[in-house]
Amino acid sequence: MAIAILDPDKETVNIMAALVEEMGHHPAPFTDKEKFLGAINPKSHAVAIIADDFLEVIEGTKMVYPEIEIVAIGQRDALECTKVGASHFLKKPFKAEELQEVLKVLLNLSKSQRFQELRSIVIADPKMKQIMEMIDRVAPTQSPIFIQGESGTGKEVIARYIHSKSKRAGGPYMGINLAAIPDTLLESELFGFEKGAFTGAYATRIGRFELSDHGTILLDEITEISLGLQAKLLRVLQERQIDRVGGKEPISLDFRVIATTNKDIDKLIREGHFRKDLYYRLNVIPVKVPPLRSRMEDIFPLAIYFIKKVAKREGLREKKMGEQAKNALLKYSWPGNVRELENIIERAMILSDGDEILPEIIRSGMEEIPLGDFPLPGTTIPEMERHLIISTLGSAGGNRTKAAELLGISIRTLRNKLNEYKTSGQFSDIPMVKTPGNHG
Repeated sequence: MAIAILDPDKETVNIMAALVEEMGHHPAPFTDKEKFLGAINPKSHAVAIIADDFLEVIEGTKMVYPEIEIVAIGQRDALECTKVGASHFLKKPFKAEELQEVLKVLLNLSKSQRFQELRSIVIADPKMKQIMEMIDRVAPTQSPIFIQGESGTGKEVIARYIHSKSKRAGGPYMGINLAAIPDTLLESELFGFEKGAFTGAYATRIGRFELSDHGTILLDEITEISLGLQAKLLRVLQERQIDRVGGKEPISLDFRVIATTNKDIDKLIREGHFRKDLYYRLNVIPVKVPPLRSRMEDIFPLAIYFIKKVAKREGLREKKMGEQAKNALLKYSWPGNVRELENIIERAMILSDGDEILPEIIRSGMEEIPLGDFPLPGTTIPEMERHLIISTLGSAGGNRTKAAELLGISIRTLRNKLNEYKTSGQFSDIPMVKTPGNHG
């Protein structure tokens, strides 16, 4: 992996390139920002050193490629640079060893993040053990994998684990949350664009598929994309070729696809919102991740893992859980699944005094939906999901932002669910929906 360098002063660039070579790494030096933007990508560069003359380049690089660590250098205030995405700031003039020390830390951080997923699958529940055994069998293959499960169940963690166990583990892993990007921008995000393809395309940009060549691409929340883009995606999966926006020739690629959704895919297909042929192309190996409330034996091992994680990160002593704290964990319905458990443990670790996690701090985030208020056995999954959403909205006073946070889903997903209930005539018992600034 190379270290990219961008500074308007050629002599400065040459000095830093020599320091990078001295560390045993390959420098990629630039004085021109357009050439830098045309070359930078996480497939080749783990770290970028960017002069603060190019604040917009720092911000743009971090937005497009959040996995690239950025060292800003120059005369500005450090806060200006860290606000737009720099991991570290060095004020000119600085010593050679200062830069080399920062680069060592960031390179080690990048490496540890790449291998973190190998230690992140914590399971004790028999159902999850069966699922992981199946995943271990299929991970080395080239087959597409379709992971279904509620928000917060760990679908993305499982995707990273599959990549780490595959024959592509030495190649790139590229994830993209399709629900987080407007549909109008998704095509260029996935397939890239050529310089001059549209207003603002001042440099060629490589898309996520191209960046995942010889590796794995995760299409997170695949059911969020439009039918038009679904058709283009189907063609890419069939032909193993992409067309950059504004490009003249198709580009052949070698990638493995993992897709995820938290939606009822069969219902979306029946209603015409998702293409059946695309589903068949993606669903070669189906993986259904059960919600945390259905695998209660995983709660304590996961809680202990998160205690250790927070303690290490924050420099705290690991705290114990008494019987009351454990009972609080077991009596909760976990609408936000593993993600919510991690948040609750982190809060309890930080706010609990002494050597033990206080049960009242654990319960402070659980008052909204106790297990006793959960639907009776025999309730369908859609009814159960609707019950959770309605109950959480009620507890949040109709504030959809707070409700989405408690449920562990995006506001966009919550809004889609509410619209779905309204269309089907199931909206009558839903509390008045409020957003910040809406007091009506």
